[in-house]
Amino acid sequence: MDLRQIEYFLAVAGGESLSTAAQSMSVTKPSLSQGIRGLERELGVELFHRVGRGLVLTSAGRALVGPARQMMRSSAAAVNAAIGLETDPTGRVDICSAAHGLEGPVARIVADFRMRCPGITVRVSDLPKGMTAEHALADGACELVFSYWPPELSSLSNQVIGVNEYWLAVPSQAPSDIWPDGMKPVAGQSVPVSGLPNLPVVGVQKHSHARLVIESALHAAGARTRMSTELAQRETVGAFVLEGLGMALLERSLAERTAVSGADIYPVEPPISLTYGIEFDPQRLSPLGRLFVHGLPG
Repeated sequence: MDLRQIEYFLAVAGGESLSTAAQSMSVTKPSLSQGIRGLERELGVELFHRVGRGLVLTSAGRALVGPARQMMRSSAAAVNAAIGLETDPTGRVDICSAAHGLEGPVARIVADFRMRCPGITVRVSDLPKGMTAEHALADGACELVFSYWPPELSSLSNQVIGVNEYWLAVPSQAPSDIWPDGMKPVAGQSVPVSGLPNLPVVGVQKHSHARLVIESALHAAGARTRMSTELAQRETVGAFVLEGLGMALLERSLAERTAVSGADIYPVEPPISLTYGIEFDPQRLSPLGRLFVHGLPG
């Protein structure tokens, strides 16, 4: 087999139609189809079921996806070494995030990596639905997984990177009498978790890790709250706060963005936080993946 056949296979395995995959790879549809047929003949198995005009992965095809992705990463590393790019590498690092709310910290980490290695592209995706970190790494969907700590039981290597704090965001137009003492806190002043303002809560739907941590902290402090709005997308919580629908406990980076748009934000006491880190399989890390891990803080 050759790498071009592997590229053809991965293009179609990613869900693209033959026509779309052929266009993205600048080849004709018959050439793409012949390349995949040739790979199947060499391996002695069918990689796709032909369903109408579409292709659906067989069990053998699904099993090949992870090794094929790793093969492409190894090939890129070999090219770097062959043409002397070890000190200025090129290529791509694929990362998945299993932790909603890490956009700010992940962006800072990626920015630092790109400063050191400007020739490398970083692709950050959500962890595929229904996949654990182990499954995503074995499938080759990514090389590294950001997650909250402690991660689910696994045999992966891991590294703690930092802590994500949660701050209180309140509509700036809310009256002062919502506060227990009738006095609006000054900017930067910590708000006791046991003395939150008398406002309903805007939050994400149940079963998110962050919501469980926040509700546990509220319960421990004896705080009683009522829900105003439950949202499926946590990125929209700040907009609902700004419209006066209630208060919210947001990741600090998201709270700070909400403050720029007009909300009042405060740290809380005792702090509510989630430790986060990264998981990886050292046996599957490409040279670029190792370069990323070695530059991590913590």
